Amino acid sequence: MTILAIDFMNQAHRARSGFQMGPAPVVFNFFRQFKALVDQFKPTRIYVALEGKPVHRYEALGEYKANRKVEADDPRAKELEKFFKQKDVIVGLLQKHFPVSVVRHATSECDDTLANLVRRSSSAVDWVLVSSDTDFIQLLQDHPNLKLYNPVQKQFVEAPDYDYVVWKALRGDPSDNIPGVPGIGDKTAEKIALDPDLLKEHVAKPDVEPIFTRNYDLIRFTEWSEEERMQMTCSTPTKDWDVVKDVFAGYGFNSMVKDGAWQKFTSSFDNLWG
Repeated sequence: MTILAIDFMNQAHRARSGFQMGPAPVVFNFFRQFKALVDQFKPTRIYVALEGKPVHRYEALGEYKANRKVEADDPRAKELEKFFKQKDVIVGLLQKHFPVSVVRHATSECDDTLANLVRRSSSAVDWVLVSSDTDFIQLLQDHPNLKLYNPVQKQFVEAPDYDYVVWKALRGDPSDNIPGVPGIGDKTAEKIALDPDLLKEHVAKPDVEPIFTRNYDLIRFTEWSEEERMQMTCSTPTKDWDVVKDVFAGYGFNSMVKDGAWQKFTSSFDNLWG
């Protein structure tokens, strides 16, 4: 049994590149890439994880991910507006018409949601998590039944010898606007993370300890309580191919809806169970 886990926004942003013709190129690219992943890994179940608002991270660092905000007068704003409209179309199709489980927690990021699903799963179940987000390396280090696949590099990620969360807490994470400890870069962070005595020495410094502690809590995946776990929503897997085909045809995805291609597309999902 293999479960395929998709970091949705990571995969949706990946679909912004490639084919750019017609009214919905992101939708087209996403589902072609999605089918290819299903064909490659042949899962028996698929989880697609959406983003929630990580309140605890914003409370810890008000500038968390502030570098990703795009103002209305920014030239990128119109392109992003088109992207988010297409993103909503993709989510709607997945939630209502595909044999997949779309999961979301209102106050957790996709990363935390997938982490909690993996943690509660049997160690006998194989997981393939698809994302180019390196934060998932921490899951890779803790769960031998999980593989992390980078869809951009088209290869599995190998876990480093050092504790990934410790390393990243020291050097920070520019992509999430998390500043690191001043003067510590990648190599120094690796050296410290590999040496418990050196780590203890650095973390004990009054100018380092609050930064390291804050970053460590920001970067590591949260573990839900039973009450928090019950707050996760999960769509019911279904197959409603007539609706999907009508939507694809309406967007002019002719290469996908012609008889032979359409049969190949739908057959990719035949082995999935809810």
